[in-house]
Amino acid sequence: MMSKSQTILIYDGHCSFCTKLANGLQKKSIQPLEIISYHTLTEDKLKNINHQLTIERCKGEIQIIQNGNRYPGFFGVRILLWNIQFYRFFVWILYVPLFPFLGMFVLWFLKKFRNQLS
Repeated sequence: MMSKSQTILIYDGHCSFCTKLANGLQKKSIQPLEIISYHTLTEDKLKNINHQLTIERCKGEIQIIQNGNRYPGFFGVRILLWNIQFYRFFVWILYVPLFPFLGMFVLWFLKKFRNQLS
C-alpha cells in the first residue's frame, strides 16, 4: 500500500467507463496516483487504507484518500482534480457556492447511467 501522503482513488473496477476514466486520471496526474478497484479489497484491507472505508461506501461512490483523509464522491473529485494536468487551473470553480449541488447531481447521473456510457 501507499504511504499516507500519496493519493489513492478507489473505484468500481467492474465498470468499464469507470476504469477508463480512472486510468486517464492516473496518466494525467502530476503526483503519483494509485487506482484500486474496491472489488479487489477485503473489508480489512479497506480499513488499513482508511478507518472509515467499507465495501458499502465504496459501492456508493468513488473514494479519494489523500494524506490519510477520506473524500467521497464529488468532494473527492474536487480534491483529486488539483493534481491533474490542465484541470487544476479550473478546479476553483468547484468551490463556488451552490456548485457542489450541481456536482453531486452530475455524479449521481453518471452513476445511474454509467453502463450506457461504457
